[in-house]
Amino acid sequence: MKRVCLILAGLLLVSMVGLGCEQTSHGRYRQMTHRRVVDADILGFNDDVDAAILLSERPSHLSQWYHQ
Repeated sequence: MKRVCLILAGLLLVSMVGLGCEQTSHGRYRQMTHRRVVDADILGFNDDVDAAILLSERPSHLSQWYHQ
């Protein structure tokens, strides 16, 4: 009886490991969505940095180029 229980426990463990490592279509979809979000965040960060640089180069009333 102990052997049967050990064999069944071993089969259960092997099947759990085998099923856990399988890539599902939902997992691929989540991975694709995550990549898309990260790419959009990187582009948004670059745009924010570019906007900050352009704002710092813009002449203001404190700059020597301000025409009164």
